[in-house]
Amino acid sequence: MTEQISKPSVDRILSVIPPEIPSTIPSPTPSPIPSASRGHEPQHKEFSYWATDIEGDLPKNLSGTFFRNGPGRLKIGDQQYGHWFDGDGQINAFSFIDGKVHFKNRFVRTPKYIKETASQKIEYRGFGTQRPGGVLANAFRPPANPANTNTIYHGGHLLALNEGGKPYKLDPSNLHTVGEYTYEGALGASHMFSAHGKIEPKSGYYFNYGSGFSLGSSGLQHQLNLYRIAPSGKLDKKGILPLDSFPFCHDFAMSDKYAVFFINSIVAEGLMDVVLGKSTLADSVGYRDHIPMQIIVVELDTFKEVRRFQCEPGAMIHFGNAWQHGDELFVDGMYADNFDANEMIKDVFSSERFGGGQYRRYRLNLVTGTADFEVMTTVESEFPSFNPLLLGQQNELTFTACSVENGHTSFYNGIQSLSRDGEQTLVTLEPGYYGSEPLFALANDSDEERDGYILELLYNAFEHRSELAIFSAANIKQQLCRIKLDHHIPHQFHGFFTRETFAV
Repeated sequence: MTEQISKPSVDRILSVIPPEIPSTIPSPTPSPIPSASRGHEPQHKEFSYWATDIEGDLPKNLSGTFFRNGPGRLKIGDQQYGHWFDGDGQINAFSFIDGKVHFKNRFVRTPKYIKETASQKIEYRGFGTQRPGGVLANAFRPPANPANTNTIYHGGHLLALNEGGKPYKLDPSNLHTVGEYTYEGALGASHMFSAHGKIEPKSGYYFNYGSGFSLGSSGLQHQLNLYRIAPSGKLDKKGILPLDSFPFCHDFAMSDKYAVFFINSIVAEGLMDVVLGKSTLADSVGYRDHIPMQIIVVELDTFKEVRRFQCEPGAMIHFGNAWQHGDELFVDGMYADNFDANEMIKDVFSSERFGGGQYRRYRLNLVTGTADFEVMTTVESEFPSFNPLLLGQQNELTFTACSVENGHTSFYNGIQSLSRDGEQTLVTLEPGYYGSEPLFALANDSDEERDGYILELLYNAFEHRSELAIFSAANIKQQLCRIKLDHHIPHQFHGFFTRETFAV
């Protein structure tokens, strides 16, 4: 596979602190710049209030709701969960209504949350957490679903998502938990539902999948279960994609005709030890540099496999856009040649650095079966985002979270905008401020690609509180405002923006 470095040089990358808003960095002191680690501390309180501490001006044409999901607590009583993925899901919602912004947050009331809140101790296994009590306390117990990874609002349903179970339905007006959601029984007992579905913008159909297995004449068959949900909210089509091994398949890409799954060199081995309670899934999952990465293209209309590519070992964790041009399919995503992050996030309070990957654009020829790629930026990146109305079409702008050197690199501390032709603009956050997934929010009076905003949830490590920064999507050097909270929001995973607003 040929690596092609994109045209822009590092000299073309811009690093700015937006002049529109004065820096809120305290006066220099002899103390070092604080790390992001306190941002993982639990937020036990649940709030509902109108934000009043706002620097700059809220965009007048921003109306809708910005949902964020992530672990609201990584400790219960005097015990700490054994992995970042095991913290209980907490939904945070910023509602933009009539030129004002309302904030609320609430834990998802899963059985795990309810029982552990009552006992104030670990009661469930997780992806990387064992129940106290040794092997017998963990044997034949599947990891609990903390509903902590992402959200989606589709077909009138607000769902909290985690790929280790079913969605949890919430009331969007107050974030109260309605309960586990199965699409009227269409998701069976063994059906998992991933945290990274995609809404096809023209049809309004929502596509998702989940890792699974079935028993056949030849034994255990690993597979991906594929789902299509109509705009009405009804799950109306399912399919199966057979695989050779149990996949670590966290996300996928989607064009207007195809779903594209990268079956990574991150695999789970020794699953019997997990079943018997001897180890966790996090212990069994690792990067195997002798296993090639596979790319599987599936037709959306039929859920039938179209083409399978085999590439050098590697892993694609999160994806940007995908589109077709002639016989070629282009796929943007974040590549890594290791799974070192798995060890770091077993104890987020001690981890010194969270980084990203290499932003690549793969070119897949559906006729010849050849594949190559180019590297789109020299900056370490994660969490690609773009205007969702252009999903499946070639978009002009993509935004990523970045890890850069600015005094302390313990978490994501920059935002990058990349144009179609490779021009890069990097906004570096003030030292001591740490960011997250930059999410695109549509302006309410236009569907043009650049008419929108980038929503970036920040952690202010100096004051141990969070702020929502809003940037112009057309020019991320223009920071328009910051909404300052009186408390912190624990570091989150993913979010979703809808133009709809709900009673507050």
